[in-house]
Amino acid sequence: MASRRPPVRIPSLTGFMAMGLLLVALCFFGLPMVWLMLATSHTDAGLFTAPPLSWGSFANMGAAWENLSTYESAYLVRWATNSLIYSIGGVSLSLIAALPAGFILATQVFPGRRLILILTLIAMITPNAALVLPIYLQMSFLGLDNTRTAMVLATGFFPFGVYLAFIYFATALPREILNAARVDGAGPWRVFASVALPLARPAIALIAFFSFLANWSNYFLALVLLSDDRLHNLPLGLTALISGARALSFSAATGIPIRRPEAIMAALIIIVPVLLIFLFSQRYIRAGLLAGGEKG
Repeated sequence: MASRRPPVRIPSLTGFMAMGLLLVALCFFGLPMVWLMLATSHTDAGLFTAPPLSWGSFANMGAAWENLSTYESAYLVRWATNSLIYSIGGVSLSLIAALPAGFILATQVFPGRRLILILTLIAMITPNAALVLPIYLQMSFLGLDNTRTAMVLATGFFPFGVYLAFIYFATALPREILNAARVDGAGPWRVFASVALPLARPAIALIAFFSFLANWSNYFLALVLLSDDRLHNLPLGLTALISGARALSFSAATGIPIRRPEAIMAALIIIVPVLLIFLFSQRYIRAGLLAGGEKG
């Protein structure tokens, strides 16, 4: 007897509309990224004469990288190193502060708990530009302005991470496990370190990703705190370089070998690390985003 084939499912009108919207979104957001990848393979003049989404040559791409990476004795390497220091330091401080704070707010009842939650939400929705001046005055009072320490300390302030940790521990952490640990005589910090923290990998990945994203692309805070070119991060250093070289203008060249292909490559240098981190950690990020979807 011949086996029956499963019936062919024809997508509904809603399914076609959803696929159409996804295709439009893919073109809207994906094509500019493809163009950025291909544009670095053209010369400055070739960007205006070559067909869209066409490939130039590896030689042009290598020349753009050479001009960008060797400017002023490899300032690009120094700025990239600074960005890594600021980002990794800020992420570490964010995790150290946000995870215990979120756990205590989610599992303990104490006077002022509600006020702390309200202040956390207020700090979370306050525009970053409004916080830059108080942070600068604080670092200046401590004698830390124009130092790497100031940037790491300032970027470690991440109230959104506290809120994410609070939501995760309040909704996704099994209460039975916590109660069993308390019955065995474990205190709050022992419960946090031995029980809650090993189960919080999705929350850790989510907080680390958003903190890294905010720190890696931090421009305004670095502009205010850092006046030494050697301490700049990638967004501040590359923006100053492209602006000083007038790479995006049609005026006469300034003598600095930084034009549009180098400016596009600078944008890719800032974007690509975030994309790679998201691709490798998206499973944990997705789990962390869905952690508060249901109780228990």
